[in-house]
Amino acid sequence: MRLRSGLSVLWRREGESQIGVDPRCAVVLENLSAGEQRLLDRLDVETVEPSEADLLRAGRAEGVRARRVRELLELLRRSGVLDPVTDRVAGAPVAPEEAYWSRLLPDGDGRDLFARRGRAMVEVVGLDHVGMRIATQLAEAGVGALRLEDDGRVQPSDVGPYDSLDVGRRRSVRAPARLRSLFPALRTELPPDARPDVLVAVSSGVADPVRLLPLVRDDVAHLPVVVGDVDVVVGPTVVPGHGPCTRCVDLHRTDTDPAWPAVATQLRCIPPPVTPAHLGQLGAAMAVNQVLAALDGRELVTQQASLEVSALSPLPVLRPWAVHPECGCQDVSMARPGEQERQSVRPA
Repeated sequence: MRLRSGLSVLWRREGESQIGVDPRCAVVLENLSAGEQRLLDRLDVETVEPSEADLLRAGRAEGVRARRVRELLELLRRSGVLDPVTDRVAGAPVAPEEAYWSRLLPDGDGRDLFARRGRAMVEVVGLDHVGMRIATQLAEAGVGALRLEDDGRVQPSDVGPYDSLDVGRRRSVRAPARLRSLFPALRTELPPDARPDVLVAVSSGVADPVRLLPLVRDDVAHLPVVVGDVDVVVGPTVVPGHGPCTRCVDLHRTDTDPAWPAVATQLRCIPPPVTPAHLGQLGAAMAVNQVLAALDGRELVTQQASLEVSALSPLPVLRPWAVHPECGCQDVSMARPGEQERQSVRPA
């Protein structure tokens, strides 16, 4: 019997102990005897994991009746601070993602969330240093399968998530090889018709309509990530039929600037801008946060908005987007017959 990973027993004052710190996962116990406080200390994650029988014996040594020991343990169970998993090997480490969400989720079910991610498949199109960081962070977060696509070659500016020896070699070859060396259980060789739960499309200058517009018809949730002159723009996350798509964004920009279509066409043809590594990391982290929210069924900040971050500030700008009346992306007839019945990401 032990506390959830990351929680500790903290002494507040005589007769009062606290487990955890953040109000979203912490609990305070009051009116405790000195023996009861010492008994709770035995649950600390840094100590040897005790069984209930161990705690009953310790309670007797501290002058705490067995009934009171059981009352305290039941209170901790109801408060959600005890690890509900009973089949862990003693001393076995808990995956960081599982431990974090076990502390934060109302039901404390981080293990099931982690298992669902292991069954998920995400496609990452565009594997420059931003796209490769996205892929790496998704693998770190427990996503079980990644389809990686990029016809280009590793550039000197990509070194970081890539090795310097990878420069000049094809990203589509080096990215999966490098990720499998770090995460041996990761699946990267997938059937061509395997349907991703979410597709992430990394591009420079402007989102690629040739790649993204068919995804609306095919009912595939996707997240554009655009590396601009001085910023990285994440979103909006496109959930077909449930909010704006990238064409909506282009139409809104055309309403503001009639020359935008001509500018956007040229942006797709010019070399990508060089982006500071830390800005690429910020953008990648924001993108991964939203992909994981989609996979976990949590609220998507970017479903009707984009996040824009530059090297000037770590705080992103949230830019809302609405469905454009001339787009037609909300017409369910755009989806192929039977596609609506297939599992896909939907609003939480």
